[in-house]
Amino acid sequence: MKNIVLIAFALLLAATTLPAQSGMVRKKTATTSTEQTEKFKVLGNCGMCERTIESAATGAGARSAEWDADAHTLTVTFVAGQTSADQIQKAVAQSGYDNAGYKAPDTVYNALHACCHYDRSGAPSTAKACPADTPQKQ
Repeated sequence: MKNIVLIAFALLLAATTLPAQSGMVRKKTATTSTEQTEKFKVLGNCGMCERTIESAATGAGARSAEWDADAHTLTVTFVAGQTSADQIQKAVAQSGYDNAGYKAPDTVYNALHACCHYDRSGAPSTAKACPADTPQKQ
């Protein structure tokens, strides 16, 4: 009985190690992802806006996010394949801020703190309406 168990164990061990040694088993390797940096317009007013905008961007997968209040631009760095500029813009809009890609839902914009109510007439005309399906809070 011991011999049968030993033979079965030896066969099992051989079946799992031989293909790996012969190169028949492919190891999973991380795909090379490229980091991208994008800059786009995001409307806002103050430091509270800055925190919310940057938080929304990093929550959507940006590795870094810097919003320039004077120029109304957000610079994000992200890994292509993990997120996109479109996904980041949508998350920023869902947090209440009109940007180059999306216009924030009115209900989310209206819920922003009073000091964060920016002039919405500067929103790009190409911005798409963004549904308020998952608004982010400050």
